[in-house]
Amino acid sequence: MHEGLIIAASGGVKQQVKLDVLANNMANLNSAGFKTDGVIFREIMPPFDKNSSVEGAKNELLDPNDSNQTVAYVAVDTVFTNHSQGVLQKTDNPLDLALDGEGYFEVNTPQGIRYTRNGNLRMDKEKYLVTKDGNYLLDDNKQKIKIENNGGVIDIGPDGTISVGNGFGNQPAGKLGLVKFDNPQLLVKEGNGLYKIEGNKAKPLVADNVKVTQGMLERSNVNSIEEMTKMITTIRAFEAYQKVIQTLDEADDQAVNAIGRVV
Repeated sequence: MHEGLIIAASGGVKQQVKLDVLANNMANLNSAGFKTDGVIFREIMPPFDKNSSVEGAKNELLDPNDSNQTVAYVAVDTVFTNHSQGVLQKTDNPLDLALDGEGYFEVNTPQGIRYTRNGNLRMDKEKYLVTKDGNYLLDDNKQKIKIENNGGVIDIGPDGTISVGNGFGNQPAGKLGLVKFDNPQLLVKEGNGLYKIEGNKAKPLVADNVKVTQGMLERSNVNSIEEMTKMITTIRAFEAYQKVIQTLDEADDQAVNAIGRVV
């Protein structure tokens, strides 16, 4: 098989990976707290290490010993997350919370403790504060938060302190567990706006520079115009790889036919 075909196919596959990431960003344009993802490519040279950690580095169609070591392939080096803050949008719902600054809510899921920027909360039938998916929000002692408001007004201060007004003054009802990470890139996306710690790569720290804003939600940080522009560019790159494959395939056919005529 012509190695040029494999090189072009490798590049096309990587553009498809990028297109999938961009499409997911656009699909979450209106997801509260969503953070956009991006792809970084890198150039790799054969022979390829079969145990390489670089995604797509292995060329399953061509034996490393048969590969021309003067050519370069494309590999996905990293899929990263842009953790910059999105715009805060007013909702006037007292159980909608936005984090202004560096920090995450701690939530308890069936899979363990997870972290999120999505503050779209509600109270379940047992009066516990939960996310829209039913995961329990945790306080600063990693305990579930139960609010017995009995019709009182729920107030959540900038530091995450929860109190309930009952007409005779506010009664304390706990404090939100807010954490931050020195390097958020070490967090792993798990879907539905949740992040997890894989191994011991990241350590949660007390969020000391974040403000809780009640009655607001953080919008996704997806820039729709920018993402659409990237999608168009990626589709064109993918089509270019397809054209290269078609041209090389036609050249191989012509060469085979020419040899057949000579013989």
